Amino acid sequence: MHPDLSPHLHTDECNELITRLRQCHTEHNVLKFFGTCNDVDRAMRQCLKKERLEKRERSKQHAQEMKRRLKEGPKEQF
Repeated sequence: MHPDLSPHLHTDECNELITRLRQCHTEHNVLKFFGTCNDVDRAMRQCLKKERLEKRERSKQHAQEMKRRLKEGPKEQF
């Protein structure tokens, strides 16, 4: 199962692969069930995985920064 494939959620690279997969499924109504579009599907899933891992790493870095800021305590402002 794929995540939401809305264009605003993904990079241009992944959007291109998503478009190619949708086009392949449209052009090959029956053959898609026999693996005609598998190469494009694999490439799209790999791209989505790369995006997911990058987002996960950014989130991890953000969480570490927030932990560090909480440990430091509030800044004195007078």
